[in-house]
Amino acid sequence: MTEHASSSAWWMASRSFIAGSFSGAVLVLAGHPFDTIVVRMSSGQAGNASAWQCLQGTVRGEGLLALYKGVVPPLLVTGSINSVLFGTQAMLVKAQLQPGQKTATIQQTMKAAVGSGFVMSLLVAPMEGVKARLQVSTEAGAERRMLPNIFRIVRTLGFTTGLYRGWVPTALCRMTNWAYFGPYALVSQRLNPHGNKVTISTAVLAGSSAGICYWSVVFPLAVVKNRIQAAPDVTPPKYAGMAAAAKHV
Repeated sequence: MTEHASSSAWWMASRSFIAGSFSGAVLVLAGHPFDTIVVRMSSGQAGNASAWQCLQGTVRGEGLLALYKGVVPPLLVTGSINSVLFGTQAMLVKAQLQPGQKTATIQQTMKAAVGSGFVMSLLVAPMEGVKARLQVSTEAGAERRMLPNIFRIVRTLGFTTGLYRGWVPTALCRMTNWAYFGPYALVSQRLNPHGNKVTISTAVLAGSSAGICYWSVVFPLAVVKNRIQAAPDVTPPKYAGMAAAAKHV
């Protein structure tokens, strides 16, 4: 490979990472307030309140910035996580292609999503656990910073039962990425059957359709995951497993 080709390849990879990091940061900033309400409601903290009542209570009692509690962990790592996700997805799709096959089937795309989701769960479980704890923290004087909370969790509970608490439902949620990548590929192929350059309208429609399909499938698992990850850091744990957490929903 020539020096120019090597430099060009490096720049292409760097540009993709920068673009992914920037878009990931925008996504976190736009969606985190909604995520905070979802976590508070699914963890049981909001009781029987509606989403609107939970939002009003949070803002009135803790201020508008309370909606951004726990935003730092996903803000710092979302770009890197997205790069790993899409890179792993592409690698697993490519590994399934038969000789002469240029385009992956929907089934191959969905199978790859299960594998890439499992890999992702190993990376995101600690981040999502710390985020969930911060999002439901309402005590006066409670530590709000990310690193001190990580150190506290590891020191008091360890890695597997502390930092990786809730990994199983996290893995199941991430492995349900088949419900995103599959519909995305299906809608994209229907709207762009000849494989032309994807238009913004096609990408938006395919992405929104895939997002609806994904959350329709994964939401019950996400509720159980949030219950476990946002639970108090006590020994023995409040929930012995997914079944115990599901009973309290």
